[in-house]
Amino acid sequence: MSELTEKIVDFLKVLGEQTRFEILDLLKSGEKTSEEIQNALDKKQSTISLQLKKLYAEDIINVKKKGSRKFYKIKYQYILKIIALVQSFVINIQKKKAKKFVDLDVYDTLSSRHI
Repeated sequence: MSELTEKIVDFLKVLGEQTRFEILDLLKSGEKTSEEIQNALDKKQSTISLQLKKLYAEDIINVKKKGSRKFYKIKYQYILKIIALVQSFVINIQKKKAKKFVDLDVYDTLSSRHI
C-alpha cells in the first residue's frame, strides 16, 4: 500500500467512527462547546472529550477558547462536502435496496397467484 493510500485509509477511519461522525454532523450547523455536543449526542463527557481530541489531532476541527469555555468547529469546508456526499451516497443506496425489495415483493406476490 502506498503512503498516500495509507493516509487516505487513516483519514476515512477517523471519519468512520460513529461518535466522531456524529460530532462532525452536529458541527455542520456551527461551533459548539463540548457540553453542547455531549448533551446533543447524549454521551459521556469523557467519550466526547476523547473524540474531540482525535478530530483536533487529525486537523479536522479548530478549538477557540472564549473565557473558560472551548468552542469547536469544523476547520475545512471540504469536510462538509465529504459528509454530504457520503450521506447522499448512503441514502441513494438505501433507496435502491428498498426498491429492489419492493419489486421483489411485488414479483413474489404476482408469481404466487399463477401457481
